Amino acid sequence: MLVLAAVLLGLCPGAQALAQPAAAAGTAPADAGRVYLLVVDKLSITDLNPAVTPQLAALARDGAVGLASNRSLRTPTGSEDGCLTIGAGNLARSYGKGIVACNRDEVAGPGHQTAAQLYRALMGAGAGDDAVLATNLPDLLARLEKEHVTTVMGSLGELVRRQGLAVGVLGNGDAAGEKKRAAVAIAMDAGGRVALGDVGPATLRPAPESVLGEETDYDYLRSRAAELAPRCALLVIELSDLARWETAPLALPELQAAERQRILRNIDRFAGQVRRQMRPQDTLLVVSPSAAAEQLKNKNSFTPVLAFGPGYRQGFLTSAATRRDYVIASTDIAPTVLKALGLAPNPAAMIGQAATCVPAPGRDTLAEARELALARATANRLTVPLVTGYVSYEIIVIILAWLCIQFFPRFGRRVLPLVLSLAVGPLVLLPLSFPRLPADWVYVAAAIAATAALTWLFTAVFRRRYLSAFVAISALTLVALNLDALQGFALVKTSVLGYDPMTGARYYGLGNEYTGVLLGCALVVSAAVAERFRQRWVLLPVGAFLVLQAVVLGAPGLGAQSDGVITAPAAILVTMALMADVRIRPRTLLLIGLGVLAAATGLALYDMSRPPELQSHIGRAASQIAQGGWQEAATIIGRKVEVNLKLVRYSIWGRVLVVILVAVAALVWRPVGIMARLQARHPVLFKGFAGIVAAALVGLIINDSGIVAAATISIYLGVPILILMLNETAGAQGPADPPSPPERA
Repeated sequence: MLVLAAVLLGLCPGAQALAQPAAAAGTAPADAGRVYLLVVDKLSITDLNPAVTPQLAALARDGAVGLASNRSLRTPTGSEDGCLTIGAGNLARSYGKGIVACNRDEVAGPGHQTAAQLYRALMGAGAGDDAVLATNLPDLLARLEKEHVTTVMGSLGELVRRQGLAVGVLGNGDAAGEKKRAAVAIAMDAGGRVALGDVGPATLRPAPESVLGEETDYDYLRSRAAELAPRCALLVIELSDLARWETAPLALPELQAAERQRILRNIDRFAGQVRRQMRPQDTLLVVSPSAAAEQLKNKNSFTPVLAFGPGYRQGFLTSAATRRDYVIASTDIAPTVLKALGLAPNPAAMIGQAATCVPAPGRDTLAEARELALARATANRLTVPLVTGYVSYEIIVIILAWLCIQFFPRFGRRVLPLVLSLAVGPLVLLPLSFPRLPADWVYVAAAIAATAALTWLFTAVFRRRYLSAFVAISALTLVALNLDALQGFALVKTSVLGYDPMTGARYYGLGNEYTGVLLGCALVVSAAVAERFRQRWVLLPVGAFLVLQAVVLGAPGLGAQSDGVITAPAAILVTMALMADVRIRPRTLLLIGLGVLAAATGLALYDMSRPPELQSHIGRAASQIAQGGWQEAATIIGRKVEVNLKLVRYSIWGRVLVVILVAVAALVWRPVGIMARLQARHPVLFKGFAGIVAAALVGLIINDSGIVAAATISIYLGVPILILMLNETAGAQGPADPPSPPERA
C-alpha cells in the first residue's frame, strides 16, 4: 500500500496535493460569511410546497431556486457519485466499496484498527487532528486515474483548507448496519480529511415506530452545528432519511406516503432552524446529490437547489456553464460555495461555474421550476416512442425502398411518400414538445398526424415531384432552425430530438442531432440552387450562405458547437471546391485542412478573449488545452473516442447510419449503371452529396457524439438518392423532376 501511495503521489493531481504542506485548519474570521450546505439526498422539486415543507418553500421564495443536473462519470448517478462530483467541481464517481469514511476514533479496519491508524497505514502519513477521514482514498484515486478527466477529488475542501479555513461535516446515511457517508466526499480535502465534525453513530437515533428503524438525530445535529459553526467556513450537514426510506421495508401505500411526509417535515423543520441561526453575511445552500427513485421512473433526474444569503434573494438560479434559467450543474455547486467564501476556484481541475441569482420578485419561482422539471421529464419519456420510433421507422423505410429498387421496382411509386416522410421527421419533432399536451400518447398521435399531413401536402403541392418536395422540406427545416437560432434555440432546447439538460451533456446552443440536420439541409439546398442555375456567379451567394450557416452552427452566442467549427468548414470547403470544378488532390486537401484550422483557431481565440463567464464550450476547451498542453488535448480526445465507441455499441443512431451507408454503397453497384446515369444528370447535386459524406466522416472522427451527428446528416444523403433511384426504376406517377440545365459560363 505504501508503494501504491507513492505511485499516486507521482501520477495523480489529487494525490500530488498531499505531498505539499497543507495549511492548518483554523477558525473562520468572526466577520466573514460562512456557508451551510444541507445535503438532502433524494429530495425532489415536487416535494417542496408550503403545506408539507413551509420552511423550504420560504427559502425558495425569499432566496433563489434552481434545478441541478446531477451528471457524473456514470449513469444513473448515485448518492456517492453525486457527492464526489460536487466536492470535485468536476465529473467523478465512486468505485468498489464506494466512500469509506469514519470518525478518526471509529473502528474502520481489520484487527479493530481505528480510522486514524488505518489512514496512516494506507496513506503513509498521519491525519493530524482531523476529525473525519476517507480511508479508501488511494483506491478511489487509482481508479479515477484510468478515466479521461481532469478531476481532482476533494478540490473544494482542499481550496478552503489552503486558505487556513476549517471545513466541518455532520451526519450520515448509514442504513441496515452499512456505513454510508457520502457527504464526506463534499467536505474532504485532496487527502480525504475533514477538520471538524461527526459522521458516526451518534448522529442517529432509534426510530422503533418507523419503517426506518433508526433515523437522523436532528436535535443532536442542531446542537453540534451550533457548536461547530463558529469554527467553520463551510459546514456540510447530511440529511439522508429520504434515502433510508427508499431502501426500508415496504409498508402499505398510505403508510409509506405518510412516513415520507413525516420525514420531509423533519427535514423542513431542521432547515428552518439552520436559517434562524444564520448571520446576515452567511449563505445557506440546500442540494440533493441524486434523484428520488419515483422521479427517475418518470424520467425526472433534476434535483432542487435552494440558495439563501447575500446575492441570492427573490429569484432563480443560473450559471455561465448552463446559460439556462433555473438550471445549474452539480459541478457548479463547489464554485458557488467558493464564491460565497470569497475564494477563487481552480480552473485546471473544476469545470463548473458559480451559480448566480436572476431577480424575479413577485413571480412564483418554485412553481416555475416545478413546471420546467415536469416538462423536461415529459420530453424524456417521449424519447423512446418518438425518437426511437422515428429511427426505427427510418431503418424500415430505407430497407423497404432498397428492396423495391433491387427486386420489386413496380412497387417503388408506393414507397416514395414513405421515403419523403423521413425528411419531414426532424421538422415535425422540432416544435412538438413546446406546447403542453394532456398526455404522452397525444404527443405521439400529433407527431404521426403532422408527419402524414406534411408529407401529403408537399406531395400535392409539388405534384409528386418528390426530389423538389424533398428540397423544399429541407429549406423549410433550415428556415425554422435559423429562426430558432435568433431565439436562443428555444425550440431545440425543448425538442425530443434536442439535448437533455438533465444528463448535463449540453445545456445551450445546437445539439448533435440538429447539427447534422442543419448542415445536411444547408448542403442539400445549396447544391440544389447551384444545380438549378448552373452559373459561376451563383457560387458566390451559395458560398456566403454556407458560411452564414457555419456561423449559426459554431458561433459561441448561437449554436456553440465546438466540434461543428471543424466539421462545417471541412464540409463547406469540400463542397465549394467540387462545385468550382477544383480537382481534389493532396494539395487541395492540405489547403482545405489549413482553412479548417484557421476557422477553428480564430473562433477559439475569439471565445477565449471573452470573460470566463461568457465563454462557451469552445473557449473553455481551448483554455484547458492552453493550460494543460498536449496532455489535456489527449484527455479530451480520449474522452471523445470513448463516448463514440460507447454510442457505436448502444445507440440506435449507429444502426441507422450503418443502414444508410450500406444501402447507398450497394446502390452504387446495383442496379448496374443507374447511379452513374443519375450523377451525370445531377452533377452539382451529387457534389453536395460529397460534402455531406465529408461532413459525416469528419464529424464521426472529431465529435464526441459523432455517431449521432453523422446519422442525422446522412438522412440528407440517403433520402434524395433513394428518391432518385425509385424515380428511375419505378417511373413514378406524375411529372419527373426536371433535369439540370446545361452548364453556362
